Amino acid sequence: MVNAKDDHHRAVVEWLTSAPARDPLVPSLVLTEVCQYVEKHLGGAAEARFVEELMRSPQLRIYHPLDDDFRRMAVLLRQYADWPLGIADAAVVATAERVKTSEIATVDRRHFEHIKPAHVAFFTIYPAHA
Repeated sequence: MVNAKDDHHRAVVEWLTSAPARDPLVPSLVLTEVCQYVEKHLGGAAEARFVEELMRSPQLRIYHPLDDDFRRMAVLLRQYADWPLGIADAAVVATAERVKTSEIATVDRRHFEHIKPAHVAFFTIYPAHA
């Protein structure tokens, strides 16, 4: 969404703007990782624009993990320690489990295709062609 030159930009924008209405729930820990990426590759001004746009976006809802979510993240980080999974991806899994969704939106498919969620057999990953 941030960088129009990114290989995945088109697929993500198409997915976000397609029907049915998208109402993504984004773990706050993911935003930290996104901001670090944006600042590193596009600079501080781009990071500031991203944060401003985030606050104006009616599409995105920010989820702040609960204590139980952090406990689940620790279990996931230990379970998948050889990958490494990372706290942001563990937060996505824990959040999906908390809200009982099988759908994950990410362009980093490498972990989510192999994780066994606690509440469903597998995750459906969007956008399909990212």
